[in-house]
Amino acid sequence: MSIRGRARPGGAHTKELLALAGRWIESWRVTARAKSAGVDFIAGLTVAAVALPLNIGLAIASGMPPSSALFAGALGGFLGGVLGSSQHMVSGPSVPLSVMLLALAHDFGVTGVAAAAVLMGIAQLVMGFTRAGRVAKYVPESVLAGFTTGVGLRLLSSQFPELLGFPEVVDWAPDHHPDTIDIVSMMHRPRWLHDVSWSAAICGIFVIFVVTATRSLRRFPAAIVSIALVTFVSVYLRWDVERVGSVGEVSSVLPQLTFPVVRDEDWLDLLIRVIPIALLGSTETLLSARAADRMADTKTPHDPNVELVGHGFSNIACGLVAGMPVTGAAARSGVNVQSGARTRLSAVFHALIMVGAVMFLSHAIGQIPLAALAGLLCIIGWRLIDVGMLLQLVRTDRLAALAFLVATAGTVTGNLLTGLALGLALHFFDQWLHRHERAAVTALEENKRKGIRAVLTKEAAEARRPAHFEHLPSEYRKWLGQIREEPLVARSAYVHPAATVIGRVVVGDRAHIAADTSVRADEGAPFHIGPNTNLQDGVVLHALKDKRVVVAGEPWAIYVGKNVSIAHDALVHGPCYIGDETFVGFKAVVHDSVVGAHCFIGIGAVVVGVEIPSHRFVPHGRIVDSADAVAALPPVSEAHAEFNEDVVEVNRGLAVAYHALDREQTQRALDDDDDRARFGPLWDFPWATDLPKERF
Repeated sequence: MSIRGRARPGGAHTKELLALAGRWIESWRVTARAKSAGVDFIAGLTVAAVALPLNIGLAIASGMPPSSALFAGALGGFLGGVLGSSQHMVSGPSVPLSVMLLALAHDFGVTGVAAAAVLMGIAQLVMGFTRAGRVAKYVPESVLAGFTTGVGLRLLSSQFPELLGFPEVVDWAPDHHPDTIDIVSMMHRPRWLHDVSWSAAICGIFVIFVVTATRSLRRFPAAIVSIALVTFVSVYLRWDVERVGSVGEVSSVLPQLTFPVVRDEDWLDLLIRVIPIALLGSTETLLSARAADRMADTKTPHDPNVELVGHGFSNIACGLVAGMPVTGAAARSGVNVQSGARTRLSAVFHALIMVGAVMFLSHAIGQIPLAALAGLLCIIGWRLIDVGMLLQLVRTDRLAALAFLVATAGTVTGNLLTGLALGLALHFFDQWLHRHERAAVTALEENKRKGIRAVLTKEAAEARRPAHFEHLPSEYRKWLGQIREEPLVARSAYVHPAATVIGRVVVGDRAHIAADTSVRADEGAPFHIGPNTNLQDGVVLHALKDKRVVVAGEPWAIYVGKNVSIAHDALVHGPCYIGDETFVGFKAVVHDSVVGAHCFIGIGAVVVGVEIPSHRFVPHGRIVDSADAVAALPPVSEAHAEFNEDVVEVNRGLAVAYHALDREQTQRALDDDDDRARFGPLWDFPWATDLPKERF
């Protein structure tokens, strides 16, 4: 039997491995062509200055000795930079995973965490080789934000007592171990103040002050500078505070490779506990890589599968040196980009500098006050709490907000798996309930990619064309397409002779286009100006080419509904939709936006790139360029609606008056022609030349 044409076993898998290797080699070619070692070294030095105290703090927060995080940050950062594909991401111990690792360290010890790093690395290799990296984009933002918010709350709860220097055992706490909730409950009885170490509190508060006060100085290593200062002062003044060396020795000797040993009966339980850690760590890595690409505006985005493979090897190596698991870190990556990094060499330099610091500054690191690190972790915890996301979800999607809260509650209470599972279940239920809306959103995004600004699926404005054209046969549209440069103006509409109307412009019944207006459908076309709508002196309508809104199935570069007033010197630049009964104030700007019906846009307001629902008021001078700015708009008042009605009525009268004046002038001209025909010219030019010019 012939086997020609049959796929060889493992052929597809080998092809995928070769493709991954090819993408990794290409990413290093990009690095080699950049020739930016000097700039990348400065960026790596800055990142190391931020990562060094952060790694120590995360080790303590995870119940691990400082050396485990320092060597993991160095080795994991080095291998992540070498074996990954991102040009700007920096890897290291993770803030979100610290809560889960604390529970692992409590149940399995330091070797259990190291074994978890090895298992996590193996899981990431499997995910990378099976191309599971593309699944990360489907992880719901609401659940991830809820998880990180819970991590932030847990960090604040655990580190605030460390910030105040409480002893491990106090008699006023219910379980004799103080936490933030106990302190809050004792506010009315300040007995807990007797146990505060004010020297430790000064250390932590000073770090918080320096880091927050210098936040605008993006390249200033505030964390390491402030911690170095309080360490020097506390040692010089011999303050009695707990230090890093009291938690665990900071070894200056490089660790040796040893496979972590766990009891045979614990491996299955550990494996089950590692699965969510691997999923969350991989998700955080891919999200951080995506964020780094966005911050750097890179032309060579990362490959998610190569990134998973690189971090898989990194975590296996970290586990073999008794280190913590590592992930891609958005905070370190942000510092890296802001410091001017151009390639992955900055991550490599950061790792080498970390190794040098551990080998030659281990004694100084051991003198760092724990309260100073607690202050740094409190800032990180506070920044992880995403209240803005929660408020946005409450306004837009209540079920997603509930998923956020469930994930947060599960993380805070220690029931992490339950919280994440319920959050995911709520998210998928929400997706099922809104499946038709999601399909519409997908179609809208596809239309925008094609140049269509918005699609209004139902009749959004009446009388889309002048009434006297309605009876014309359907072939008229074809004729209109052939003579694109001719405007279509209703008989009852009035266009002032001093106005400029160019291109395919449909002007509805009783519309009024005043003098000195410019309606240019020469680049983007066609335009629609609805019945009873008025464009006042100095108004400009223009649109970009190939950009449209779709109203009732018809594409328009600019669509202005009925009974709309666009006041003096306003600019409407398409693609735009302006709904019925809307007023656009003097010198206002509306660009690339959808404005609903019965809106009022104030004097000098700027509306760019948004969709404003009906019955909204844009205050004078307000800039509306984001969803948050739209959500903050107040409702329109009755006075605004009445004002627009008055303006519309006045301009309807003006249109009629101008038509009457034109008829009078036409009739007068005809009468003059009749008089000349009957009586001859009223002015005799030969006679006129004999008169003295001074008389005139």
